[in-house]
Amino acid sequence: MNIKHAALVIILAIFTTSSVKAQLVMNEEFIDGYDHSLQNYLTEKIATWKSKAEEADKKNTEGKKKWKIADYVTVPKFGGYVVATYKYDSQEGKNGGDGFGLRYLRLYLDGKVFNDFSYRVQMNVSGEPGTKNGARVIDAFVAWQKWKFIGVKIGEYKRCFTFENPMNPWDVCLGDYTQLTKHFAGMGGDFYKGAANSGGRDLGVQIYGDAIKVGKTQHYLLHYQAGIYNGQGINTSDKDKEKDYIATLQVQPIKGLYVGLFGWSGSFFDGAQSNYFKRWAAGVSYEGLFSARAEYARNIYANGANTNGLGQKSDAWYIRMGIPTWRWLRVNLGYDAYRSDMSSWTSLNSIYSLALQARPHKNLQFQVQWNYCHNNGDATKLDKNYHQLWTQAYIRF
Repeated sequence: MNIKHAALVIILAIFTTSSVKAQLVMNEEFIDGYDHSLQNYLTEKIATWKSKAEEADKKNTEGKKKWKIADYVTVPKFGGYVVATYKYDSQEGKNGGDGFGLRYLRLYLDGKVFNDFSYRVQMNVSGEPGTKNGARVIDAFVAWQKWKFIGVKIGEYKRCFTFENPMNPWDVCLGDYTQLTKHFAGMGGDFYKGAANSGGRDLGVQIYGDAIKVGKTQHYLLHYQAGIYNGQGINTSDKDKEKDYIATLQVQPIKGLYVGLFGWSGSFFDGAQSNYFKRWAAGVSYEGLFSARAEYARNIYANGANTNGLGQKSDAWYIRMGIPTWRWLRVNLGYDAYRSDMSSWTSLNSIYSLALQARPHKNLQFQVQWNYCHNNGDATKLDKNYHQLWTQAYIRF
């Protein structure tokens, strides 16, 4: 090879190398010794398809709410409360009653379905086993309310008679319900033979609602409830063809202040015959800077089917007030009266009450209460005037 041939070879080599290097630099598809042209092509195509799919999905779902199960059914809520007591009674000739007790141990389950339907099941499990007051269901109902002005409730629940009867024991101000509520709303023991202690509850159907917003607070001026019930109390089917009819109309002129009228026409079957009665009540209730409640009720009773004999009259009244004194401490006062025969003041039973109520937490409450009782109407009482001391502890969960 002569010098000319060698020079020609060297020039061709340099030219070829430069051309390859230029091609590698210019061709971005060839990187790190690999051909990425197919990969880039597919990536671009997939990105285009994805973009089009997202656009179509956005167009199809625009303005539509995504379905969620929580929008239709709530998670059931489980809870309950316990009320433990200690009671002392100075009454002479009384057998038992003093000492420690478990007033309430209640468990409940409630929730909503389709937002407009609510339900509740509540049990009292503090009663004596094997007795009629043992563990039992006390509430079991379904309620529908799409609009505030009308709702429907069906099942077993509190009767809509008096302000106090529907209240939770936590909120009644003093350590027990009044004689008015016990005797006239089926809250306490047997008032008449065969009239069961139903905790103020019954089986039936009720409509209710609120109407007409007023004032700067836009609170509802009117509240109403009206129901038809079996008349035999809880967990009991109708014993005759008679029904109880109960209604209330309440006016709220100022937020928190209610003035109400209540009416009840009913009967109960005592195992042998139906017993008829008519009742009405009027009252006022306020919840605000302080709490106050006063009611009067009258009952006309006929023993047996002779409704023309409606003439045995009784009445009851009370006033209760709760006054905040310091943060979580309140002083509660009460006067409670009942006459088994309203034609005679000698049948009057009176209870004067004073209580200190401490609520250091929204779910914890302690109460110490003193009662002075003038039990003139009960001939079985050996001591007409006596004192009571109650202590109670409430806890909710």
